[in-house]
Amino acid sequence: MSTSRLSRPLRSRERCSHRPPKMTLLGLILISGAFANSRDILTLADKKSRTTHTANTLKFLHTATTRYTVKCVDTETGKVVGMALWDIYLTPSEWKKGGISWLQGKEKERAEALVNPLWDARELLWNNERYVYCNVLAVHPDYQRRGIGELIFKYGMGIAEQVQLPIYIESSKEAQRLYEKMGCRRLKARPVYKFGDLGSDETDGSKEDRGAVLYVWIPSGKTEILPEKVELAA
Repeated sequence: MSTSRLSRPLRSRERCSHRPPKMTLLGLILISGAFANSRDILTLADKKSRTTHTANTLKFLHTATTRYTVKCVDTETGKVVGMALWDIYLTPSEWKKGGISWLQGKEKERAEALVNPLWDARELLWNNERYVYCNVLAVHPDYQRRGIGELIFKYGMGIAEQVQLPIYIESSKEAQRLYEKMGCRRLKARPVYKFGDLGSDETDGSKEDRGAVLYVWIPSGKTEILPEKVELAA
């Protein structure tokens, strides 16, 4: 197990490891984390759907050959305070857009409206390419703004440096500051969500289309390793 410490003092000590976290519904964490007000997608899914998804997710995590799970643990309490899912494609990726089979009806429609533009962009930009994908990065609300997200992302940066591959990130609005602090660069591509696609509670009353922000982190600044389709924003 690999461990690391934050560069500044915390109320409690943390450690990062690549053991599977004591968490479930990781796919739903991705959905809820993309926009601040979409957390009700979690609560709308019925218990049977959540149970089915949890079982499928745990099975996948124990059999996937490209997926690595990192957790950050408060060593005083044993509580998981942060986690990330990293997909590492040392050989060209054959990842294809999937579905959200564990939800039904309007909940499924809203979830697909959120993730489909992201999945479409990922498939377009990275199909048959070698890269590292930051699938999920999440920090418990009680432990945010203590450098935990930075610590977890640095773990992925270390992997990307070793294999000399770019990291691809789909960022929420709240996480943009972190990724830019870590030296990530915005992509020209930007999936757009049309007004109303996610429901009125997702628009913050602005009645405007909104775009997701895509980033890459490039080891040693070697932009030549980026695929031709992956263009940096000006």
